[in-house]
Amino acid sequence: MDTGFKMLKYLRETLGVTAVWFSMAVPVVVGSVGLSVDIGQAYLVRERLSRAVDAAALAAAAMSSEDPQLVEQKVNDFIEANYPEDKVGFTTDVEVVTTSDTVQVTAWASFNPVFGGVLGNKEVEIKVESEVTKEVKAIEVVLVMDVTGSMSTNNNIATLRTAAKSFVNTMFTRVSDHDMIKIGLVPFSSSVNVGRYGLGRTPTNLPYDAAFVLNPSGLSYSTTNTAQWGGCILEGTAPNTTDPYPDDIEDHEGPWEMYRYCRTRTGAAIPGCNTTRSGSRAPYTYTVQQNQNYNCPKTPVMPLTNKQSELLASIDTLKAEGNTYINNGLTWGLRLISPEFPFTEGEPWNSQDWKKAIILMTDGESTMHSYYSIYGPTKRSASGTNPAVAGHTLDADDLDDRILDVCEDLRDKDVLVYTITFDEGVSSATKAIFEECATQPSMWYDAPTQAKLIEVYQTIAKELANIHLSK
Repeated sequence: MDTGFKMLKYLRETLGVTAVWFSMAVPVVVGSVGLSVDIGQAYLVRERLSRAVDAAALAAAAMSSEDPQLVEQKVNDFIEANYPEDKVGFTTDVEVVTTSDTVQVTAWASFNPVFGGVLGNKEVEIKVESEVTKEVKAIEVVLVMDVTGSMSTNNNIATLRTAAKSFVNTMFTRVSDHDMIKIGLVPFSSSVNVGRYGLGRTPTNLPYDAAFVLNPSGLSYSTTNTAQWGGCILEGTAPNTTDPYPDDIEDHEGPWEMYRYCRTRTGAAIPGCNTTRSGSRAPYTYTVQQNQNYNCPKTPVMPLTNKQSELLASIDTLKAEGNTYINNGLTWGLRLISPEFPFTEGEPWNSQDWKKAIILMTDGESTMHSYYSIYGPTKRSASGTNPAVAGHTLDADDLDDRILDVCEDLRDKDVLVYTITFDEGVSSATKAIFEECATQPSMWYDAPTQAKLIEVYQTIAKELANIHLSK
């Protein structure tokens, strides 16, 4: 009994002391946890602000203008785009200092600590600095241009020719050493025309490289003879029956099959693909579309080159026809700017001396043709006397998804992507895709008028011409 009594007495006497010590320890423990949370928040603010400031400094260094107000506006636009208000913390001040050799950006951001405020620390300020040293850097750029049928409206195709030629001329005027610039062209509509290059020849029919287009029927290349091959290709190894994804978004060596409107891979007419009915009553006569190059762009791609006159001559031949397969145009832009076969004019991906860029332009939205395209014939059910047609079942949403797939690949490869939506008819959904595709939101341009399109190409040309001076 004595022992038990003594134990109870001891507990009563020490319990109060323990409670005091516990009450003193709780704020320390909670404060330590809270402090670690606030430190984590501060680190997050610094990392996000640092990325935004780095992007802003690079953009400012690439500007054609040296007007301090315009440079500062560019910096603020990039920081706002990369560090929006809904992020943790908020920017309080931005300072820009430019010299002939450098661009220095300093930004401050503040955030309210979750637990530190209890201790009287109501606000924490973070400072980040970034300096870009201008160095010589060469530039290669591919113009991916929409030449679909809608571009004939209001003669928009003529405006595109003017804008693209102005871009080329500006680049060659502003970059004095033409060995430091290469430009390629990819006109697109229902397919992309790879020209004689697909058969291993140059446009003047000289040897180029190994053929990368299959030619089982022994056709020759011609943009006028509709019974021959017009230069367009099909994506995938069995386009009449399967979806070639992901081959249709990747930089690979092929081979590709020939685009031959409403023909099988062996050249046989596809019943019910796209026929013209004749006769006043049944039984009618159905004749397949005889133009095997229907909706194939007349202007072939031009691999990267510094031959200004040849670029201008090619742009002059752009014509409007076909449906809108933006994804395919962008994929071939990737294939042209790549150093890999089938077009090897591009510099290595990891080159420290060259910067790569693509400018993607459209006046519409992804549109799937009812009968035939880069994916071969479209699957159709039997109708009247027309038999069923085996083929793909892709829709416009699939094409949009693939645009973004290629955009992501280009960003991973550190290719600058500028995007342009032209004319007032472009849907808000397409504009959103083009804004997401661009390297930065500010590198998407909306050009609702013809004059604006020409201005946008000029603006981009001036920026890219200066990238050969930016680190």
